[in-house]
Amino acid sequence: MQTTGSPAASPSKADRQFHVAYCFDQNYEQHFGASVTSLLLNAQGPGSNLCIHVVTAQVSDAFQARLDRLTDTFRARIEVHCVQAHDVERLSRLPVTNRPLAYLTTATYYRVLLPNILPPAIDRVVYLDSDTIVLSDIRALFDIDLGQAIVGAALDMGSTAMAAKRGLDKYVNSGVMLMDLQQWRQGDYVDRCLAYALQHPDKISYGDQCAINAVCADVIQVLDPRWNRFVLSQTRSDDATGAAILHFITGDKPWQVWYENSLSSLYWRYLDVSPWSGALPVPPGTFKQAQRLARLRFMQGKAQEAVGIYEQIVTSLSKA
Repeated sequence: MQTTGSPAASPSKADRQFHVAYCFDQNYEQHFGASVTSLLLNAQGPGSNLCIHVVTAQVSDAFQARLDRLTDTFRARIEVHCVQAHDVERLSRLPVTNRPLAYLTTATYYRVLLPNILPPAIDRVVYLDSDTIVLSDIRALFDIDLGQAIVGAALDMGSTAMAAKRGLDKYVNSGVMLMDLQQWRQGDYVDRCLAYALQHPDKISYGDQCAINAVCADVIQVLDPRWNRFVLSQTRSDDATGAAILHFITGDKPWQVWYENSLSSLYWRYLDVSPWSGALPVPPGTFKQAQRLARLRFMQGKAQEAVGIYEQIVTSLSKA
């Protein structure tokens, strides 16, 4: 399905079309469901003002049916763009990480392709990772003046160290981005980012994020951190004051039963009113994950359950 282009020049905000993009593989369909539902429920204005672009490699009948339910419920436009086979093959040759990070896949590069995938008439888009939860209307994000920048993004949690290691003055997180697609196209930044990743695998720790920071260093505008508030499992903080978008970073995710930060409840709140309702948390699959679950249950005052988990661990070890 393709978009029909941007609205006429200088429309009122009430009539303006706002473009939001999500890029993910099949493993993140459910989590996209929670994120996009939070986006739609917190939008101030008609859902028809939002055009949500889903970029993925393939779409099952079940996934399309859920998208249709979202469209019917919120009256939003949801348009699917399948990454072409030649692009999938091209991305498969790129390094994803030089660290032991199993949660990253080549799908992380899909967002770099947005300027080529979305129709030329769309000149500005907000990109959101699927492990985000939107807490307020994000229309104000669209109106930020980027000046000569081609991308707006918040500083990454490890910005100082990551920038110093790469000879940069800053290092941003690409999980939430305001992108000037027209300037991306004019400067050929898609090919430049992909070429950098291919030529410098030793400098790729977080897929396209490292390539974007290196290639676009001089044309990145730093956004207020409220647009990309990082959430860590073991922080166990439930303070989301002032945050417009929460971003559950690292390999620990709120859909894992051992996830410790109480802000995970927001993920489940929006998932439970989405077409993906009824999903269950991911159970522990390793000794360490079971340990963390037992510790979490103990901290929650569920000592008996914690003891039961530890007994299962001991039993498993005795059979090893």
